[in-house]
Amino acid sequence: MITPEPELSALYDAVLDRARSAAKAFSVFDRPKVDRIVRAVAEVAHQNSRQLAQKAADETGFGVFEDKVAKNEGLSAGFMREYGNLDLVSHRTDSEKKLVLDPIPAGVIFAVTPSTSPVANLYFKVLSSLLTRNAIVISPHPAAVKTSIEAARILSRAATDAGAPEGAIQILEEPSVPLVEAVMGDARVNLILATGGGAVVQAAYRSGTPAIGVGPGNAPVVVDDTANLEQAADEICASKAFDNSVLCTAESVLIMVEPIASRMKELLVRRGAYLCRPDETRRLRAYMYPSGKFNTEVVGRPAREIAKKAGISVPENTQLLLATIDSIRDDEPFTHEKLSPVLAVITVEDFEQALTAAASLVDIVGVGHSAVIHSEDPQHVLDYSHRIPVHRVAVNIGGSLGNAGIGTGLPLTMSIGTGFVGGSSLDENLSPERFVQWKRTAYPVGAKFPEFSSLQPTPATGSSVPGIALGDDAVREELRRLIVEELRGLVGQSRG
Repeated sequence: MITPEPELSALYDAVLDRARSAAKAFSVFDRPKVDRIVRAVAEVAHQNSRQLAQKAADETGFGVFEDKVAKNEGLSAGFMREYGNLDLVSHRTDSEKKLVLDPIPAGVIFAVTPSTSPVANLYFKVLSSLLTRNAIVISPHPAAVKTSIEAARILSRAATDAGAPEGAIQILEEPSVPLVEAVMGDARVNLILATGGGAVVQAAYRSGTPAIGVGPGNAPVVVDDTANLEQAADEICASKAFDNSVLCTAESVLIMVEPIASRMKELLVRRGAYLCRPDETRRLRAYMYPSGKFNTEVVGRPAREIAKKAGISVPENTQLLLATIDSIRDDEPFTHEKLSPVLAVITVEDFEQALTAAASLVDIVGVGHSAVIHSEDPQHVLDYSHRIPVHRVAVNIGGSLGNAGIGTGLPLTMSIGTGFVGGSSLDENLSPERFVQWKRTAYPVGAKFPEFSSLQPTPATGSSVPGIALGDDAVREELRRLIVEELRGLVGQSRG
């Protein structure tokens, strides 16, 4: 682990101490108090969505202002619709299995947020933490640090005004790789939420702290010969152009079966797509992937700007660029994640070839993440879902929002789990349920089960056990010492 500079250590020491104190105080709040806090923060988040969207667009230099407003407003309002009535505070019972279940907050959550959706992602993680009585410390992406700091401060004030403990929402104002790695490995952090590049996720899993990491997206979108082509064109164009395609759930490669390919391209062009000629595709590839490496300057930039820098002249109404490729292979740069309004397109003979192409694309980048299909044939949908190694498939809807739980029955989220196959501990859309674990009190199967629904736990009046609380550094060190001594004894016995 990289050791941060002493002054940074002092900074995060204070932050984590405050967070731990806040988490301890928060853990005994009842549901009415928690609901009041969450609703107050969600309301303030919604009120500030527009001005924070503008600041995020100005600071990062990419994305679409109005789309960022839609994300921020949609997330803050949508969170309450989706999760506002969710009780992750009170105990519950299972009379059939004769269990009493108590939700246990994680404690202190360390959340890494991206530059692509800095405000909406921060909103989601803060609201999820508050709903589950956790304290949260945010590490913003350096490209969006000013906006993230302001957003965190706004939400923190709203939370404390509504009764949350001081320090329940904090942010690292000078994030750096050494600082982030040090905090990830600190014993005062109980859970890491890692949203970002592969290096961030790997660092989280190496830290030794329980972590939820998400992998990269690279969604294939298949259009078969039974699809409603007008609808498919509408959905694909809207999805790919949304916020200039910075969402990891956005379509990456369009795979069309030959009978409808010509018509599909025509419909996309009518809706603001520009179909690059072969020489223009070569220029676009050279600009976006110089020496085979992704040019991050294209992230979230408008299609017309990307085209201009690649030396391509496009109409004023161009919303996305179509780059034709002839095969799905790793050495074709356009088969990799783009984070821009550039959509690779390929035509195949039939649906079976489309399945093979989609599976190959995901295998290059995006295993476990997401995919999209436009089809009216349920057998095709079933086969696609079965064959493509992802954990979510959007059907007849744009992937950008559909796979994030907007317009579909998937949980609303700003973090997409890729499951074991994608190197993630999470296989579903991250939701607040993942921020608590459950203590289970079990009666004998044949016993009479009491009525617990009208009861509430009696608040503790103080500890009768002298000393420090389990989980403190001194206790952990003592446990380590005892384990080492026991291991030495076992080794000595085996040698004897």
